[in-house]
Amino acid sequence: MKVRQCLMIGAALTLTVGCELLNVAATQLEGPELGYRVPELQLSEATLVAYPSGQDIAAFYCEDIVPFPANLGCAALGPIPSERQMQFHFELQYLVDNPNPTVSIPTTEILASIRLFEGTESAELGAVCVALCNEGDLSCTGQPGENSCVSDRSDTISVEDIQDRLIGLLELSVDAAINGELDNVSQRVIPAGTENFEIRVRFSLGADAMEDILGTVLRRLVVEPIDLLAGDLQIDIPFTVSGSLWFEVPIIGRVALGYGPFTDVWSVEVPSFRVSQAPAQ
Repeated sequence: MKVRQCLMIGAALTLTVGCELLNVAATQLEGPELGYRVPELQLSEATLVAYPSGQDIAAFYCEDIVPFPANLGCAALGPIPSERQMQFHFELQYLVDNPNPTVSIPTTEILASIRLFEGTESAELGAVCVALCNEGDLSCTGQPGENSCVSDRSDTISVEDIQDRLIGLLELSVDAAINGELDNVSQRVIPAGTENFEIRVRFSLGADAMEDILGTVLRRLVVEPIDLLAGDLQIDIPFTVSGSLWFEVPIIGRVALGYGPFTDVWSVEVPSFRVSQAPAQ
């Protein structure tokens, strides 16, 4: 399931200099005498890549939601999945244009935020800042430094702008089974003169945080708790994604590009558990 939106984002310079020098640098970045131009960023997809099945979700919460003695029937839904099996993983796909014909541009930091179930009692905000690793740096873990994901520009989202976030809700995926061949924590280098260069980054929704959120949603979804034993439900997960990517442009320094916000819905189907009866003879 994919969210297909294409947002062209204005760029913002992030330099540790005064406002006057910042404005001069911004002018020079686009100046023909240097030949440097700001990259352009599009967020093209937000895709669930791994998530629990509807039957796993029903089995996980059944004994807590369905009262005794009816919850004795929960065993028919199958074994209770582990917390790892209950985790949601999704991928953000960015497309970047580098209009500079001779300059490759590496990414340095990624800031992502996600708001789930906005406008409901289950609404929660998660965010994560990742300092991407140089190639071959085995000591790098992606942990941000003091100045990572920070910008003084009002049109760029910084980590300090994201208040009241639930710690542990959003994480960079470090699960090799989920990431596959994707080196999720390394810098991505945008080749000179390329258009629509793909950057894929995978994130995880923390199992502990999602357990409480999803349980609350499921309790509201079933009219009567025992209805969970029948299944035939659709769990909708509305979300809003926004954030920023930082790039390192030679001479100019760090350049921040923002994306979002945009909103859509992931859906998980809980199958029907009713036993069909053969027609009477």
